[in-house]
Amino acid sequence: MKKTMICITGTPGVGKTRVAGILRERGLEVISLGELIREKGFILGRDPTRGYLEADIEAACSYLQEMEGLDVVEGHLSHLCRSCSMVIVLRLHPEVLRERLEGRGYPEGKVLENLEAEALDVCTVEAFEIHGGRVHEVDTTGRPPQEVADIITDIINGARVCPPGGVDFSWWLLG
Repeated sequence: MKKTMICITGTPGVGKTRVAGILRERGLEVISLGELIREKGFILGRDPTRGYLEADIEAACSYLQEMEGLDVVEGHLSHLCRSCSMVIVLRLHPEVLRERLEGRGYPEGKVLENLEAEALDVCTVEAFEIHGGRVHEVDTTGRPPQEVADIITDIINGARVCPPGGVDFSWWLLG
């Protein structure tokens, strides 16, 4: 019997990979969707305007669905997998996100695109459209990764509920 598949998603830079590493250290089986896509070649091509690789998310999600014992899938597209039993969207204040993305060397256009996506709750909205009440939302702003991992662990164990809509950075767009 397959285990529950928890999908951890969010805009690039919100802390998904770091928190997933902590969950892995705690004994959960964690897979990076981005790494899986690259390793297995689930790539449709390259976006001619933005230059990034376009993932074959349906093929990647089908592959994940067949994996036995999978606990957590981490990646900013993971919420698009219909087989997620639960989706946890990590959120981050846009100005903190800006610092992280600029620190990674993202070009200004890519930084702004991601800041807008964060302010507009894009991952949360997409996740809710697909998964409804199985979506949780966690604000990582000012929280160390260990604390975020504790919150996620509580959500997984049913000890905490963090419904979508509790984090709002839309005001940032007016600034």
